[in-house]
Amino acid sequence: MGAAGAFWGAGSVPLALLSLASVAAVVALSGVARRVLGALLVVVGVAAAFSGHWLSVTGGALVVGSGVLLALLGARMPKIGVGGQKTRADDPETDMWRALERGDDPTADGNPGTPSSNV
Repeated sequence: MGAAGAFWGAGSVPLALLSLASVAAVVALSGVARRVLGALLVVVGVAAAFSGHWLSVTGGALVVGSGVLLALLGARMPKIGVGGQKTRADDPETDMWRALERGDDPTADGNPGTPSSNV
């Protein structure tokens, strides 16, 4: 975010937008794709640092730093989504939500999330 502000202040709006888009891309991507994005950010940051404006140099340094970290540690970062969340094994509320996600009626007899009493 700081790099986007620096690029915006230097008048380099496309690089500012690229910096903001990369934040969303990091959250959405995983594994090798994150490492490729990190390498791309390093290249863009180095190119931006040679533009001459001190804000562009600052933004380029921030983008290079984040790109290096992303290239090195990107595969270890968790991906967005519910699948990676840990839940308790016997949680009736979670079982009902999972039944709804599958398209099942959790209140019907025979489902794991069936409530114990009918109202």
